[in-house]
Amino acid sequence: MRWRLVEGIDEVLPGDAIRGRARTNLPPELFGDHFPGFPVTPGVILVEMCAQLCGKLIEATVWENQHIWVFPILSMIQDTKFRKFVGPDVQIELRAKLKELREESAICSASVHLDGKRHTNMTLVFVFDPDGKSADGDRDFLEQHERNEFKRLGSPWSPSPVPQ
Repeated sequence: MRWRLVEGIDEVLPGDAIRGRARTNLPPELFGDHFPGFPVTPGVILVEMCAQLCGKLIEATVWENQHIWVFPILSMIQDTKFRKFVGPDVQIELRAKLKELREESAICSASVHLDGKRHTNMTLVFVFDPDGKSADGDRDFLEQHERNEFKRLGSPWSPSPVPQ
């Protein structure tokens, strides 16, 4: 299973909000156990989908503000509510808003929508190195990977050039 769970980004407003989509087309074995006869997408998968989308919002925001790529890591999950079940193989809309941005962290609110109705909402806290350093030191590789991910996801946002 690949952990690139977001299928597309439809809107990016750096410093404010992002909207994307995903599909719950997970391996059938997962739904067989969660739950037999009543398949439900695990909450942890929905949280991860939102975390991936929030990470893109944080990256775009810091890039636009400082022209530095940061690599947000999910640190805390707060105030999560699963209001309705999300079944297998459905297209969902993911929405996120940036609530707070600090030098080394960010807080986002995120939600999962199906057929126009909110199914899940949460607050996610991320940490990152304010200088854009990566854990293994290969910052250039990670920056190129993230630029490619924005393209793969069909994002309407692309990094502005570094001012001279």
